[in-house]
Formats: sequence, structure tokens, C-alpha cells
Amino acid sequence: MSREQYIDGIESRRYQEKIFRRRRRAKAKQKNKRLTYQHRYERKLIEILYPTLLKKFKEQGFIDERHAHNGGYISIPAKFSLRENFDQSIVVFEKLMSEYVLGKYSIIVDFNGCEQSDIATFTFLNVVYKTLIQLGATYNRNRYQQVVKKIDFIPSKKDAKTNKYLAAFDYHSLPEWNDGESLYKPLHGMSGKIADRYRENAKPATCAKIAEFVQSASEPYGYILVDDARSLIEGYASEVLNNAEDHSFHRSEWYVNGIAFKEIQHEVDVIEVNLAIMNFGPSMYEGFEETKIENSEIYGKVEKLYNEHRSKFLYSNQYSRETLYMLYMLNEGISRLKYKDESRGNGTMSFINAFMNLGDFGDKKSDFAPTLNIISGHGVLAFDSKYRPFKNGEFQQISLNKEQNIHELPDKRCLITNDGYFPGTILECKIYLNKEHILSKVDGNN
Repeated sequence: MSREQYIDGIESRRYQEKIFRRRRRAKAKQKNKRLTYQHRYERKLIEILYPTLLKKFKEQGFIDERHAHNGGYISIPAKFSLRENFDQSIVVFEKLMSEYVLGKYSIIVDFNGCEQSDIATFTFLNVVYKTLIQLGATYNRNRYQQVVKKIDFIPSKKDAKTNKYLAAFDYHSLPEWNDGESLYKPLHGMSGKIADRYRENAKPATCAKIAEFVQSASEPYGYILVDDARSLIEGYASEVLNNAEDHSFHRSEWYVNGIAFKEIQHEVDVIEVNLAIMNFGPSMYEGFEETKIENSEIYGKVEKLYNEHRSKFLYSNQYSRETLYMLYMLNEGISRLKYKDESRGNGTMSFINAFMNLGDFGDKKSDFAPTLNIISGHGVLAFDSKYRPFKNGEFQQISLNKEQNIHELPDKRCLITNDGYFPGTILECKIYLNKEHILSKVDGNN
């Protein structure tokens, strides 16, 4: 073979390989184009099937392309808590909804590095999870070519209580290393909406179940709620659910969930009771602003109080208008719907009082102080037994300051403003029950 023939052969093979690579790339590009078209078509169909809740989430920016580029993998932060780590926790929900609706893959929610979680965040997660799974089932109904998207959970290696939350919500079984002696009892989620001719009002049954949940949490200590105490809890819970209905999106539901843990903390045998009541809709502040014309008398008083507080701001001690308005709205006699009903504006304060009284073991042991958080819009109000409601004339008030004076600035640590946004309101509370303390209260009443 001559040198020229050899060179011609090499060039011919190179040319053939070039053609082969070009054809292979063209086939791959055509295949990707078909997949992209199919994926976009599926997205469009899914969007048509959005329930009201997902439509509202999309309007608020929770469902967006910029959150859907993680390949279906979502890592939970060390603190998965709207109270302790609001902004990073909200990002989890943005990614979860966007990945499920806009992404191509099944989803893995990784709690491996999670060290702390709470009932409010898990209640939100439970509602989102059920809504997405139901959307997938609706999409696949009567379709020959079905889309299978699962949401799987990886348990924590750092926090046994987080794994009990995962087990209680049926997301994952308890790992073998988890402390089996520490028992937990879930409330099991309940929901409801404004009753009509087609739907029975779920509030009475839900309020009774909340009272039963508190009762069952106390049973290991032989403590039985008397009928009057049960009725009070049911009545206060009903008031809070009324508020949740009034502030919800049209046709949207309210949600209730809880969990109790029997365990030893700080060398003390206690039962930790956690409860969350949640609705989706305008934030407390937004709802109040929407009715400022109809509710002009109350709005004027609140505006005057805000201006009084603002005059006392320092460079290092400032508050957002939203969180201060949230605080004002908790006081008896102030409600965005006061112009419709003179009795409005009392229910949440009564509920706060009831749970603070149930959790008064924290008065003896500061490690077990009851806590109550109200999460709405960009704001979080954090309560504990340090600042309790107090009587001022005929009204119950709360000022979140040591002076017990609503005209003085509240404790800065109790009012938190975040960059992220929660489209609704969550009332979250935690109390601790202790056998010796309960028995001492029973003996004291005899």
C-alpha cells in the first residue's frame, strides 16, 4: 500500500466517524426534543388540574422554574422550623411543589442532617404532600400513559424526635437506632371548611377530638379532664377555627394536627404536647388592611397605637409594621371583622390563656415553659410564660413586655420579621405535662 493510499484511508475513516457522530447527535437531539415536548405537554395538563390551594401557592411564587432544578433531591436544613429557621424552611416547600409539578423526576426529601423540627412545619408539609399526591392521582385518572412521581423520605441521623414525626405522619418507619422507650401519640390530621348544604360542619367533631387528644396525652399519669375543662378547650378551639375559616381563601380548608411525646427531658419524666391549627389565605396583617375602610374605627385606634410605638423606635431597636399589627390584633376587642360582629376579637386570646394554664408546669421548671407561636405572612409572634395575657378593664390584653402595658414597646425577641412569606396563619403551641405537678394540682383542688 502506497503512502497516498494509506493517508486516503485514514481520511475516509475520519470522515465516516464524523458523519456517524453527527447522526448520533441528531438522533439524541430529536429524542430530547420529543421528551421536552412531552414534558411540557404533561406540565400544561397538570396545571389545568391544579386544586385551589396549588393555584394560590403558584400566585405566591411557591411554584416556579427557579425552584425546580435540583433533580428531585431536596435537602432539609438542620432546623426545619418556621419559628426557628423560617426562610430556609419556606425554601423547602418552594422546591417540593416546584419539583413535583415542573420537574421530571420522583422526589427524595432528605432529613439526614435535620436536628430540630416542629409540629407547625410538619403540618404544613403534610398538607402539601397530600395535595401533590392527590394531584398526581387526578392527572393519571383514565390516562393510558401514566406519570409516576413518588415522594420518598430519608430519616434523620441526628434527631430521634424528627424521626418520630416522620413515623407519625407515615412518611418513614422508625430507624432501629431510634429510642423505642420514648413513646409518641399522633392526633392524626383533621380539616374542614365553612359548612354548606352539601357538607357537614366538621368543627364540633374536630374540637372534641382536640380535647380528647389533650386528655389522652394526660392518661399515662392518670389525669382526667373534668367536663368543664373539656368544654372550655372545645369552646376555645372552636373560636380559633372560626377565625381560620374567616381568614381562609375561598373554598380553602383549615387544618389541625398534633403529636404528644412521652419521654425524659432534663432528667424529668414529662409528656410534651404539640398542637397546630393552620389556614391558608391573606396574612393577619393583609386581612386587617383589606377591611380598613369598613373597620375604620378600630383601624384608626390601631394606627394611632402604631404611630405611638414608632416614635419610640431606636436605631438598634426597630419593628416591622406587620408584626406590631399582628400583636395588636390579638388583643380583645380588635378584629378585622369587628364591624360585622361586636363579639369578634376574643377567641385567640382565650385559647392562649387556656394553653398557658394547662402548661403551668413551666412555672416551676423553666426548662418546660409552654410556648405558643403565631406565624403569618412575613411575621412570627413568639410567646412563652414570661409574658402572659393580663386584664385591663373589661378586656384581656397582651403586650409582650415586662411592664404589661400595650403602649410600651414589646420585647424585640418575641416579634420576628422574615424575608420569606407564609400564605396564611398557623397557631402552634407546646406544653409539658408532669405527673407530680398534676397530682399536686388535683390535691390542691380537693
